[in-house]
Amino acid sequence: MDAGEIGSRWFEDCRSILVAFAEALGKSRLVSDLRPEDFQRYRSSLAKKLGVHALTRQVTTIKSMFRHAYETDQIERPVKFGKWFAKPSVAQERKAKSRSEPANGPRLFTSGEIKAILNSTEGWLKAAVLLGVNGGMGNTDCATLPRSAVDLSRGVIEYPRPKTGVVRVIPLWPETVKELTGVVHNHPRPASDMATRLVFLTSRGNPMVRQTIRQHEDGTLRVSNADEISLRFAQVLDGLKIRRTGVGFYSLRHTFRTWADEVHDQHAIHRITGHASPGMSGIYVEEISLNRLQAVVDHVRAKLFATQ
Repeated sequence: MDAGEIGSRWFEDCRSILVAFAEALGKSRLVSDLRPEDFQRYRSSLAKKLGVHALTRQVTTIKSMFRHAYETDQIERPVKFGKWFAKPSVAQERKAKSRSEPANGPRLFTSGEIKAILNSTEGWLKAAVLLGVNGGMGNTDCATLPRSAVDLSRGVIEYPRPKTGVVRVIPLWPETVKELTGVVHNHPRPASDMATRLVFLTSRGNPMVRQTIRQHEDGTLRVSNADEISLRFAQVLDGLKIRRTGVGFYSLRHTFRTWADEVHDQHAIHRITGHASPGMSGIYVEEISLNRLQAVVDHVRAKLFATQ
């Protein structure tokens, strides 16, 4: 965390997972005394109250702790977890999704819902919504978007995505260029040097998504998140009565990806969304023409604004 390789929120999530595990099994218990049935019982208790993704995070974090302890000679032998202390299977993930979607619907928006959202927003929030569906940008992507990455004259965003380091190139729709132009021209006074570099700022000149970290006397961290984009977006969904569990600003990215997949140009989609292309193709595919990227965003735009 101190080196900037992981975020403070993820650090605190891992710490809290490990503290809860130690308290459940006994902080003074010897590692050499742990047996597979201990891990099985603990996983069973977690499975009763957690979803598949949270359970995966718990199992992965706990296993990582013991693997680190062994590799750094803090314990003499690898720990035997047993076959049952495992991440939920793909089949379990599918079952969880199949149970969730009938109740809450898919984690996507319809074109009608997005148009209603756009009609109910203005200013920086409307620009952020357009970036979400135009190029699959999430709330943190928008909050950390540097001004230097936006070329309004060309109608293109180009920069390395902070989360992956992969160069991201997004051809912008005319509607997106128009709203971003208004955001840039009405930029609040930045509250810090770091905020000066960002496209989106709160009315007080702070980043839209930010963290406050406080360390207690016992060394634990308290991480507080402020996310103006998600908060304001949720208010819009409430006003339109289309808010449902599991659906928020990031669902715009899911929607973009789902519609973009119909173009069948995965390398172009990866370049737009800032994902590394998998396998050897990610090494050899260096240049992707702007025309291919434009074809993807044009298809998504046609899906959104098509007359019913």
